[in-house]
Amino acid sequence: MEYNLLEESWIPVLYHDGRWERVGIKRALTEAGRIRAIAAPNPMDRVAIFRFLLALLYWCRGNPPDEDAIKEMDSFPAERFTKLDENRSCFDLFGEGSRFYQDSTAQRVRPATDLLQEIPAGNNFWHFRHSTDTVDGLCAACCVLGLLRLPLFSVSGLPDLMAGINGTPPVYVIPWRNSLRDTLKANWTPCSQIGVPAWVDADIRPTSGQEVPLLTGLTLLPRHVWLHEPEPSGTCIACGLTKTAIIHTCEFQSAGRQENNLWRDPHVVYSDGTPRRKAKAPDPTAAGKFQMDRPWPELLARIVEAANTSTEVGNASVLLVGFATRQALNLDAWERVVHVQTGVSDREASAVALRHWQKQGTGLASAVTRKVAPKGGKKTPGSHADVHSVVGSIRPNIEHTVSKEIGALIVPDNAAWDQATLEYRPMMAAIA
Repeated sequence: MEYNLLEESWIPVLYHDGRWERVGIKRALTEAGRIRAIAAPNPMDRVAIFRFLLALLYWCRGNPPDEDAIKEMDSFPAERFTKLDENRSCFDLFGEGSRFYQDSTAQRVRPATDLLQEIPAGNNFWHFRHSTDTVDGLCAACCVLGLLRLPLFSVSGLPDLMAGINGTPPVYVIPWRNSLRDTLKANWTPCSQIGVPAWVDADIRPTSGQEVPLLTGLTLLPRHVWLHEPEPSGTCIACGLTKTAIIHTCEFQSAGRQENNLWRDPHVVYSDGTPRRKAKAPDPTAAGKFQMDRPWPELLARIVEAANTSTEVGNASVLLVGFATRQALNLDAWERVVHVQTGVSDREASAVALRHWQKQGTGLASAVTRKVAPKGGKKTPGSHADVHSVVGSIRPNIEHTVSKEIGALIVPDNAAWDQATLEYRPMMAAIA
């Protein structure tokens, strides 16, 4: 079977005229100004596809021109991507030679559905959608999406499966604009070392003790994968495409430990300027119970401090995508678009205010409990349970409402904070 990513239709996009379509690499880049956004249903795919296209832009064009030239750029002409045709074989998904993001030495047979975390395994029954390992399979387009996820969302599992270069998947924070072209331009920033991507050399590994080049870090593969030959016709368990070639099995093996403290991912916010401490994807569980509220204030405070959302003064959108896990257990994939006012004069004060809100909210239940049942005093039967029930039931909904406008909270005007305070008033009355 022949399947080349340059022309085959595998990238789901939404055009400005409302049309949804799958396109190949060439069309995605040359029609980027007409494309509103990558329109995959899973947020992990939106981040993975975007980062792949950004890596292609660096590979074909190198560092961006000066800032004024970028602003005036209204398209990415086809002649800028002749390097793609010159290296066409790098993007073949099947064949006897080199394959895109694959390694023929892999020797661990697994269902092809292992490439997508949301497909339930053969012994997991508690799903609306059921699948059977090696019986159900993926179309070629969905296999590509699974391969692109590997550098960003691979976690540790079993005795020998290691996480990717970012370790436990962090929260990915990406400046997001109203077209694919503008989003690529906003993230196309100068770097000191561009490096070699994994589609050129799937075995490349960063040199120990040295800075990791950009394309090496963006595309480093934590798994050795080799897709088995597809059956000619079937239905994809992931996207539902019918009468298409289906891949049922593959070789799926660890590529070893890859975490590197010298790697600085361009879409991860680091809390203290070093890669050792970065914004992690929050675990949505606590004591086995699913928790809907997540630490948005702390994350936005880090974004404000890093000041890496935009070089322009005004309003900017930031896409946040997280993949929460517990060891090898995949728990939750989530996304949120935050509208952040850039060019804020006092970033330090804004970050302090956001962290204060986070601290007050976290300690609310225990503080009220102490008021209801003071230390050494007589406890009212049921008081602790009642308080925690009210706080646990109402607070997540309030913070969801407030956090949707969280970008306004970094503006010096206090109006947004006053409005946020009003949202909490009904809960405090219920507790009182």
